[in-house]
Amino acid sequence: MRHGYWVILDELNLAPSEVLEALNRLLDDNRELHIVETQKTIKAHPNFRIFATQNPTEGYGGRKELSEAFKNRFILIKVGDVPIDELQEILIQKCALPKSRATLMVKTMENLQIYRSQSSLFSGKDSTITVRDLLKWANRVNHDESMAT
Repeated sequence: MRHGYWVILDELNLAPSEVLEALNRLLDDNRELHIVETQKTIKAHPNFRIFATQNPTEGYGGRKELSEAFKNRFILIKVGDVPIDELQEILIQKCALPKSRATLMVKTMENLQIYRSQSSLFSGKDSTITVRDLLKWANRVNHDESMAT
């Protein structure tokens, strides 16, 4: 913050209230962070930036709705689901999978999403597998195959 670095805060709506209160002061016109434990106040460098991510509060456990006043300190960009063809291309490029394998893995993810939407066994998120899970799976498959050769 003092040196003008950029920071990303992942899952901001899981942060404790004390953290959000401290960030609120940092994001106002003063651009200061007060550290209670040391009683010091740190001024942000003019180039310092904060980026934050969060999942929706509905369907995800433990997330709280942030106040409108707090959200107004950010430029909000809503990101939808990754289109299937792009998801396959990500698996091909990022995980070095053949197209046939990427297609099969994405189809498995789609089938699990359909199953979940039709089943009362699951609640919460839209799928039993997330994009993050899919990438982990693809990297694991690719790693396991390279180890076997």
